[in-house]
Amino acid sequence: MTEKSRITVYGKTYNIKTDLSDVSPQDLADYVDERMHELSGSKTKPSMIDLAILTALNIAGELFEIKEAQKKEMAQKKSGQKEEDQKARHLVQMVEKELSQIKSSRGAAK
Repeated sequence: MTEKSRITVYGKTYNIKTDLSDVSPQDLADYVDERMHELSGSKTKPSMIDLAILTALNIAGELFEIKEAQKKEMAQKKSGQKEEDQKARHLVQMVEKELSQIKSSRGAAK
């Protein structure tokens, strides 16, 4: 469901519509505002558009790092699962072999 919100970023108020249900639009705005203030603290004062673009690039960089970390984590989980599956197959084979030998030895004893 689309919700209308009024947010403030870097002293400017915006009316936005959002479909986000788990995240507060103002929390997002506060995060962007904080990042903009961090970047504006440099000795050279960038223009508002430059500041907005630098902030967007920094946040995009964070997002890409998180996505890359998730990809690596998923690859490790898949690799670990494959290893566990191989171990389980090996154990099943060993049990089947032992059972086969037990059956063979019982048949020979009769």
